Amino acid sequence: MAKSQCTRWFVVALFALLAIANGVMAQSNANPTSAATGNGAVLPDVVGIRVGIPAQEAFNLLKSRYPRAHIGIGHYAIAGVTDKPVPLMIAVDARESDPPEVLTLWLTIPPSKQVVWAVGREVEYDRSKPLLKTTVLAGLRQKYGPETDSSVRQDFWAFDEQGRRPASGPMKTFNCMSRAAPWSLMVAPPTAATYDYVTPLIYNPQPPNECSSLVAVSAFLDSPSTPEYVHKVTVMVSNEALARRSQESYRAYLANGDAAKQKAELEKAKERKGPAF
Repeated sequence: MAKSQCTRWFVVALFALLAIANGVMAQSNANPTSAATGNGAVLPDVVGIRVGIPAQEAFNLLKSRYPRAHIGIGHYAIAGVTDKPVPLMIAVDARESDPPEVLTLWLTIPPSKQVVWAVGREVEYDRSKPLLKTTVLAGLRQKYGPETDSSVRQDFWAFDEQGRRPASGPMKTFNCMSRAAPWSLMVAPPTAATYDYVTPLIYNPQPPNECSSLVAVSAFLDSPSTPEYVHKVTVMVSNEALARRSQESYRAYLANGDAAKQKAELEKAKERKGPAF
């Protein structure tokens, strides 16, 4: 199939999935946080994509930044909400770029409005021409400010949902670098134009902790041989509070549905005649 035909087919498929998702989202009045905050600050971004923006807006930004890249949609039916698959992930394969890139976006689930709750980007450099770690860190600090915490391979920045920086001391005490994002999300290229993806948001939320309300930024630096060089950088931004609200909204929707079903069954039982004695 010609590349232009594949592109047209993919766009049609995406719009169909988004239409399904929009229909499901209309069932809820949930209002997740916007990317823009009320105090003039903005939430951290990855190549201009911020947590909290709608799925369609994110897709348009990706198409603008990566016009020739392969874009795929990870989708799945959300049990108890819709029998038809809805988009849960958008992945970009831009490995033909210089340097090669892979980008992955994760979307909240119905019945709440579907927005980006996490975004990850992996950039891999020529192993024969690695970057200095100090150069990479300087770029990260210019974008996100000074690290909240760091280790040998990971650097961590913490924000609240208003884009403000909490004090680094408590963040280190609570080990938020490890505890803020418990999802084990993997930045990976799409396997097809559309493919099955089961989001972790369908499961019960974990008990909240001191780091659960953060917008977390993590950068993982891979070194080819010696620690002063870097050949691969993976940056991940996730809104933990937004993800939890989506989980809780879904669980409440299921619980309300079960309660309504039980009430209907009780009313039917009341109408049945008892045995004669």
